Formats: sequence, structure tokens, C-alpha cells
Amino acid sequence: MIRLIKFFFLDRYIIREVLRPFAAICSLFILMFGGYSTAKILSEAVAGLLPVDIVSQLIALKVVIALEVLLPIGLYLSVVMGLGRLHTDSEVVAMAACGYSEGRILWSVLRLGLFVALIVGFFSMMLRPLAYEKSYILKNRAEAQFDINKLEAGRFYASESSDYVIFAEAVDRKQQRLEKVFFSRGLKSDEKVKTIYAQSLFQEEKKANGDTLLKFEDGYAYELAPRGSDDFVLKFKHLTLTLAGAPEPTGYKSKAAAMRQLWGSGNPKDIAELQWRLLRPVSTVILAMLAVPLSRTKPRQGRYGKTILAIVLFAVYYNLSGMAKTWVKEGVIGPIPGVWWPDCLLVAILCFFYWPVWRSWWRARRLKPAPGY
Repeated sequence: MIRLIKFFFLDRYIIREVLRPFAAICSLFILMFGGYSTAKILSEAVAGLLPVDIVSQLIALKVVIALEVLLPIGLYLSVVMGLGRLHTDSEVVAMAACGYSEGRILWSVLRLGLFVALIVGFFSMMLRPLAYEKSYILKNRAEAQFDINKLEAGRFYASESSDYVIFAEAVDRKQQRLEKVFFSRGLKSDEKVKTIYAQSLFQEEKKANGDTLLKFEDGYAYELAPRGSDDFVLKFKHLTLTLAGAPEPTGYKSKAAAMRQLWGSGNPKDIAELQWRLLRPVSTVILAMLAVPLSRTKPRQGRYGKTILAIVLFAVYYNLSGMAKTWVKEGVIGPIPGVWWPDCLLVAILCFFYWPVWRSWWRARRLKPAPGY
């Protein structure tokens, strides 16, 4: 009974030592990622691609989407740093003298990892598609408020929903026009690509239905068929083009699809997205368990001696995971091994680290005298 009570308090102590850096690391990662997203989104807002009123919403949505990655790496580094301090201060040796083995430490970390994995699973399977759907709607609304007077010269501007690209060599703010303009539409579709090159471009006031009229002057209009059989070229003095002002439906997107829509789909993009969502909580547990052997440090090695190695290992793993997902989306590899093989490599590394421990435990069990001997 006393042994169980002692182990109970030691379990709580281990978890507390891990949770302390976990809160700080996750907060730091959220601030860093939020700052990066803020700088990127604000640059688009300054360039006139995004209304200011949706900037904060897009930043919040990006942070929510990123939590499925930030929480696992936060737990992973927290275990390495928290247990590394215990190794450096010889507290792990003192625990072992009391019968609290490394296997017991692994069990405490596993329970914490399962709890965090539940949270990560909620973010990846439930909040991730909702956040992507909301971000697509906001971007469509922003593109519906297109205004050429906010564009900068020498930059390409692309619309994903409306499928157009526009570029201007110069901008005349007084005349409110673009000069030497390149405009193309239909690049992502299988229909004809419509391209316009004009000396100037004006934008009229929006109609009552929100449509935008673009007036091109002195240029050429090209209509290019996919196979080049029905190409058409037109030289014009004045040409008016209408851009729909109402936000177009986002359509089906794998990242915004619910779990029930992804199950059973044969589309490689759906398969990659489904496996990615299912893998996030699993990788959380694997990374937490891998962090336990990585936290082993010698007394004079330093409190965070293995932290750099842990960061490098995670960077390699995350890049391999992203590459595996891309391969599945492009159909390079099938659903098996899919996006799972980088995690299988982590399990192999975990087995390598724990093989001496398991072998010692197995030998001790075989050599244990029988009861009553």
C-alpha cells in the first residue's frame, strides 16, 4: 500500500515537471506562429487583397489549424526538457533506488500523451475542417471586394476562387488606372484560357448586384484552347470585362470536408487528408514516448543537452510526413504505406532505444526464482 501511494505521488511529480515547460513552450509557439501569420496576412491586407475587418479572423483560424502540430511538438520538447532536468539533478537515480523504474516514467508520460492526443484529435478531426471552411469563405468574400486601386505595381495577384491573375507594370494613382496590364483567366480549368494584354485598365464603380466592371484600353485579347485548335486573337481599342461581385461557392475541398465525406473516398487528396487527420493523435503519443529516452542525460552534460538532437529529429520527421502526404495526394504512393511510414520509422527508433531495457527486463523475469523456492 505504501509503495502504491509513493508511486502515485511520483507519477504526479513526473507529470507536473512535464506540464511546466509544456505550457510555456506551447504559448511561445502560438505567439511565434501567430506573429508569422499576422505579418503575412497584414502584407496581403496592405496590398489590397484582404479587407482589414477579416484579418483577425484569418489569424485566429490559422492558429487553430496549426494547433494540431504545435501541441504534439510542445509535449515532445516538454518531456525532453522536463525529464532532462530530473536526469541532470540525479532525481531519476533517486527514484530508481525507490523502485520507480524508467518503465514507470514511460507509463506516466504515456498517460499524459494519451490525454493530449485526445485534444489533438479533436482539433485535427473536428476543428480543422471547420476552420478551413471558414477561411475559404472569408477569402471568397475578400476577393469579391476586388479593387484595382489598391494594387501595387510589379506584383502578380492571383484569385483562387475566381481563377484569375493580374499584373501591372505601373500604377497611376491620380488617374486611378493600371498601365501595361496582363490579365488571365481560366488557368486552372479545362476550358479556354482568356488572356488580355492592355496599355491601361480602369475600374468602374460596382453595380447594384456587386459586379465589378474592368475596362481595358488599347490591347490584345487571346482565347487559347487546351489543344490549340480553336485559338482566337482580338485587337481592341476598348474592352469591358465583368467580374462577379457575389462570392462564388467554395465547392468541395478536401481540407474543409467532414470526416464522413472522406471515409470511403477513392480520391488521393481525400485519402491523404483522412490519413493526416487520423495520424495526428497517434504521432502525439509516439513522439511523447520517444522523448523519454531522448531525455537521458549525464549529470555534467547539461540540463537540456539532448534538446537540439530532439529538435533536429522532429524537423526530419515533420518534413518526411509532409513529403509523404504530398506523395499520396499526387498518387505517387497508394494508401498503403500512405502517410504512415514516417511514423513507422519513429516506432523503429523507439524500439532501438528501448531494446536494452526490454532485454534486461526479460532476462530478470526469466531468472526470477519460482514462488516457494
